[in-house]
Amino acid sequence: MAVPTLDSSREFLIRHGNIMLQEHASSYLLLASLEDEMNGYREKMRRTAHQSQILSNISELSKTLRKHPGNVVNPFFIRMQEKEHHAAFLEGVEGFIKNIIKRAVVKRKEMDEEEERRKKAVSSSSGGRRTHLVQTAEGDETVEEVDLSSLAVEERLGPGGLDPVAVFESLPLSMQEAFESREVEKLKEAVAALDPEVAEKHMRECVAAGLWNEG
Repeated sequence: MAVPTLDSSREFLIRHGNIMLQEHASSYLLLASLEDEMNGYREKMRRTAHQSQILSNISELSKTLRKHPGNVVNPFFIRMQEKEHHAAFLEGVEGFIKNIIKRAVVKRKEMDEEEERRKKAVSSSSGGRRTHLVQTAEGDETVEEVDLSSLAVEERLGPGGLDPVAVFESLPLSMQEAFESREVEKLKEAVAALDPEVAEKHMRECVAAGLWNEG
């Protein structure tokens, strides 16, 4: 899909200026451009970046003229009809796009490094162990810890067929810490703080992986 024409962009802003001309709209489009580039949607990123720069330029023009952004939409697009101004605008868009591409590379690297650190931290803290938190009918708490480091994946699967290591790594940090502390009450507090549907999903997976047994 081609980049929207200036005429179509102008008409869109006239119809939806109450939303698109809000203070943080261009920043939102900037972030959307970055996300598109990181997800491999280059053409979509270019379209979004183009629109972001239109909003940014309108915002700057409104500050210069000391008028509301909605009142400078037409003056901006009239200015874009001049070859010199339009060329400068397109040059700015291309510069913006190049910066988005560079930032996406850096951001992806940062995310990959953070994910690697998280995996190492989980691996180090869990030590390849499966921790069972068991609560009896009388409310007594017992803990059983099993070393999984020497077991093949198929041998360490829980009663529901899930890998306890994979399930543990998918848990929110608060639940991971609760399992590591081996305190049932701490786990209950962590679960209670979650959205009910999210909490139910995690606990269902914990049971299937053998991380949690209710007696």
